[in-house]
Amino acid sequence: MDMFCVNCFQPKTKVINSRGGMKHASVWRRRHCTSCGANFTTYEKPSVAENKSVLLNDGATTVFNIGKLIVSIASSFGHDKKKADYDSLWLAQTVEDILSTQIRSISSEDIAAITHQTLKAFDDLAAMQYAARHQLITSSRKQRTSRA
Repeated sequence: MDMFCVNCFQPKTKVINSRGGMKHASVWRRRHCTSCGANFTTYEKPSVAENKSVLLNDGATTVFNIGKLIVSIASSFGHDKKKADYDSLWLAQTVEDILSTQIRSISSEDIAAITHQTLKAFDDLAAMQYAARHQLITSSRKQRTSRA
């Protein structure tokens, strides 16, 4: 797989140094762009969750898609655009890491519950927005009747 230069978007770069992770399945690479001369670092890890099947509510299955999860998390940060822009990716990666430890198949409910717990640890309001959107919480408010 070719790695694009982060500076000039040249489609091919040269690896000048590479080290495997000691504690985790990851690789650190120092890259050099032969077009613009920029040096940059990449951190690469296998995505185990991307190859997992997800059981949907209607009984159908699909493949896990981190992009959908990022969008779903970002939409929960309506109150803080900066968090939506900057934190949605790493929150989704955290959820993906948790999902990758599960041996059994995963369901959309599992993803929603893990995402909710992850958001709850990070931002209560975003967690509440996410839970409401995914029907993880229900309102116990009773409608008022008007008196004539």
